[in-house]
Amino acid sequence: MINIHRYEVVENEHLYGPGKRLLLFTQGCSLHCKGCTNKHLWTFGIGKDITITEILNQLDDLEGITLHGGEPLDQAEALGNLIKKIKEQEKSVILFTGYTYKELDSIQRQAWLSSDIVISGRYEEQNRNIYLQFRGSTNQKVFTHKGKYKDYKIKDGQTVAILSFNEQGEMQSRGFRTDELEQLLNEISKDNK
Repeated sequence: MINIHRYEVVENEHLYGPGKRLLLFTQGCSLHCKGCTNKHLWTFGIGKDITITEILNQLDDLEGITLHGGEPLDQAEALGNLIKKIKEQEKSVILFTGYTYKELDSIQRQAWLSSDIVISGRYEEQNRNIYLQFRGSTNQKVFTHKGKYKDYKIKDGQTVAILSFNEQGEMQSRGFRTDELEQLLNEISKDNK
C-alpha cells in the first residue's frame, strides 16, 4: 500500500514530464522545505491507502507515472515495488524527491536508480526560479538514467501555472506561480474569509 493525497491524469511536459502521465501525489514528508507549496502533504497517514494494482490499472494508455509529494521516498519500500511493476509494463517513471543521492538508504537508492528521470534536491525559497523545467529552485538537479529518456533535454525558460476548481468549488493551483499570481491568490483568499 502507498498512502497518497490524490492522483490524476495530466499532460504537461514542463511540469510533470513527457506524454500523458498518471500524476501521483504521495502523502507525508519529513523534509519540510521552507516555502513549500505542498504543506498540506506533509502529515503522514491522513491520505488514502491505495494498492499497487489500483495504480497499475490506471496506466493502460499512458506514457508512465510521475511520482510527486509530499516526499515519495519516505515510502520507499512500497514505492520501489510500484516502480518495479511499472517498468515491467514498459512504462516510464519520473520521480520528484527532496533528497539528494548521498542521503538515501539502499531501498531509496533502488527506487531512484530505477526511475527514468529524477528531480532531486530540497526546494530553497531563496533560490526560487519559476523559469526552470520541473524545478522550483536553482539548486535542484535533474538526472536522466539509461533508457527511454537518457537523451532528454531540459527546456528551461518558461513558466506554467494551472488554476482549477475541485468539486467543492475550491480553487487549486499547480505549477510555478509568478509574484503577480501569488498576490492575486492571496487577495482571493482574504476575500473568502
